[in-house]
Amino acid sequence: MKILGVIDSLGSGGAQRQMVNLLIGLKEKGHDVAVFVYHPKYKFYFEVIKNAGIPIYHVHLNKGFSFKVIFKIVSLVRNFRFEVIISFLNVPNFYCEIASLFLSKKILLLVSERSSYLNNNYIKNLIFNYFHSLADAVIANSDTQCIWLKSHFWLKNKTHLIYNGYFVSNLENINLPKKISDSLQFLVIARIDEGKNGIRLAEAFVLFFKKYGFVPSLNWVGRQELDVKSLEVRTKIDEILNNNPEVLANWSWLGERNDVTPLLQNCDTLVHISLFEGLPNVVCEAFIAGRPAILSDVCDHYFLSGNGLRGILCNPFSVNSIFLALEKMYFSSQQDREKMGVNARIFALEYLTIKQMVSKYETLIKELSPKYSL
Repeated sequence: MKILGVIDSLGSGGAQRQMVNLLIGLKEKGHDVAVFVYHPKYKFYFEVIKNAGIPIYHVHLNKGFSFKVIFKIVSLVRNFRFEVIISFLNVPNFYCEIASLFLSKKILLLVSERSSYLNNNYIKNLIFNYFHSLADAVIANSDTQCIWLKSHFWLKNKTHLIYNGYFVSNLENINLPKKISDSLQFLVIARIDEGKNGIRLAEAFVLFFKKYGFVPSLNWVGRQELDVKSLEVRTKIDEILNNNPEVLANWSWLGERNDVTPLLQNCDTLVHISLFEGLPNVVCEAFIAGRPAILSDVCDHYFLSGNGLRGILCNPFSVNSIFLALEKMYFSSQQDREKMGVNARIFALEYLTIKQMVSKYETLIKELSPKYSL
């Protein structure tokens, strides 16, 4: 089957990672796949896609809406006779839905939402959801988003849940968590912006030091967003750290990295206290690595944590709640943390494999168009 993946870029984001995983998985199953992007300057996954033998098509778009994106999608489908379009993220979904008006009805359009409705205002959500009526299926990667989408009567019967997928074939070879020691290592993998809640995390570390006279070490991996609000967030975090040199000495900014797996294997616990989420890649990857997580109690995080089986929840809007979660994890026994890590790996193997994700997309395509033989 000829399948075109559509996304904004091949940058380092979680949605981009999942598009890459899906396309590679589909290609390995024998499908003829390609990808189209309209911000080609972001090349984090470019070589991965290229090495997999997947063609990359693009147009250059700076800012704002552009009909040339729609025209390019239509042209690609007509010239290369793609049978299915799979798009990720709201704006690419919107472009594909508009493009579908100019395409033959035999084209299947699957659009996937990769975040939470909490990330947009009411008007934006209403517009995006209205245009979903042009898609054959709407896919969410989290239970909470799926339930919310189904609450709209025109989406109730076309919304489906498909979790993220990862390569976990070497699961049994991953090291168990380290022993608790004075060098207990927390890890954050997130871009630096308002939604990732770094200010409250820094304040929680200050509370930890005030109570115990020391703090665990923390590495923060992720790119600095350059919009005004995100830069203000970084300035505020740096101000807190500079005013508390003991915390600063144990807090490291590592920037954007592509060696996530060894970083996870060398940490003790992932900290992911974002204000909203879909199904976060970093939490899934931590579970694959057998690492428990401290998670904000939002969206699907309660399900991911297993109510304490795989992680600890906190209120992301409460500095004290974040501190208590850090404290609980830090002083938990090695046996308890190891048990959470094992539970996390079992969960990953059961729910988060590439094979399962690809199979569910194939099954959905078959259901929507039984004439295709998969």
